[in-house]
Amino acid sequence: MKEVISEDLRTGEKNRVITRLYKTSQSNNYPSGLKFCIQHLYWRHEEWIELVRIDNYLHQNKTGTHIHFFNTEQVEWEEIGFQEARLEAERIAKKIIEIIEGRQNGED
Repeated sequence: MKEVISEDLRTGEKNRVITRLYKTSQSNNYPSGLKFCIQHLYWRHEEWIELVRIDNYLHQNKTGTHIHFFNTEQVEWEEIGFQEARLEAERIAKKIIEIIEGRQNGED
């Protein structure tokens, strides 16, 4: 397995995005030959909290891309690749921030 991307970027005062991408042999676990994880973190109450994580690592002995959401143990399975996962993680993180900061529906 070869590391292609390993980033931990601040994308704002209270936001971080951690991205890992590996080139691996094509297999039943990684048919595309890519293993990845995109994680959005948010600084709240003096700690980094995970808002969303999308990865294609094995989860409960099941293969495929799935989404871990803030404050829940359940995952949602999606058939998306690395680039789509980056965009989807950003979209979900923005929605969650609006909700937890009380700005849902344009309220301040």
